Amino acid sequence: MMMKTSQPDPAAGTCSRCGECCRWLPFVPVHQCKPHQLHYLRERGLKEADGLFLANVPCRHLREEEPDESGDRKWSCTIYDTRPATCRDFCGKTLSGGKRYYVPEGCTMAGKKKGETADGKKNNSTK
Repeated sequence: MMMKTSQPDPAAGTCSRCGECCRWLPFVPVHQCKPHQLHYLRERGLKEADGLFLANVPCRHLREEEPDESGDRKWSCTIYDTRPATCRDFCGKTLSGGKRYYVPEGCTMAGKKKGETADGKKNNSTK
């Protein structure tokens, strides 16, 4: 059994490199689905979080790095210096026009705590 060393959590506004935001594609808001669509999407195992159905579609530029001494999985972007605006602008907030990013639970970029949504409310919708 590998023991994890005690590492401080990353400060709010810095990336912990968990890779979650680059693995889950917001597919459709749950409130826009009709009952038969809800059944179809849930039956196929799509993840629900923050009122969105999420598809496990990792970005093709996301690469897993070798675990460090803590044993935590870390990820990196192979095109970080030339990444598109949508990636550069990610900050875990709602954008103009009602568009928003999926903000993973405990995202340090958004500065929220585990179990909270991007607006600071308790997240009860994660399955």
